[in-house]
Amino acid sequence: MLEQPDELSSEIKAELERLPRERTPGQLLEERTVKELRSRGLLRSPRMRPSWIVVAAAASIALFAGGFGLGQWTTSRNVGDALVTAQQITAQQIEARERTAMEAAELVQRTGSAYVLALASLASMADSARNGELDQGREVATAALYAAAGQLVSLIPDDPIAVQIRRLLSATQLPGEQESSRRVVWF
Repeated sequence: MLEQPDELSSEIKAELERLPRERTPGQLLEERTVKELRSRGLLRSPRMRPSWIVVAAAASIALFAGGFGLGQWTTSRNVGDALVTAQQITAQQIEARERTAMEAAELVQRTGSAYVLALASLASMADSARNGELDQGREVATAALYAAAGQLVSLIPDDPIAVQIRRLLSATQLPGEQESSRRVVWF
């Protein structure tokens, strides 16, 4: 005897209960539905109205013109301030620069004199000093002379004496000095 549809077994009822109640439609179904509704005239495609295009164009032009004008105004103010500042340089500031250059020249004079005195002192001790101490003194004196000649060349690039001193010092080595174990005393 066949079972009636109303009379389902408990196994079938349990299977039916486990089935999902809803199913998400796919993207293709949605696209086909929208296309069909548009073809029947029930759904319009999203378009910007011409009035909105005009308003958006006017707003963008106004925004651009306002930004350009603000930039010009700010720049002109900054240039004006810079001109006023440049005109405020006084004779005192120029004198202060000249005074600083004079102080630097005096410092070079004092340092050079101290260097020459130290070399004279080292030369006078040549007979009494041990050979290692004398070599270290000569190395320090040569390194200082090389650095001074380098600064002089950067200050006056066409000075033949400074260029020649630098060239001679870079080409020669002190006796007993090796290329790989050169000692430099920094001060």
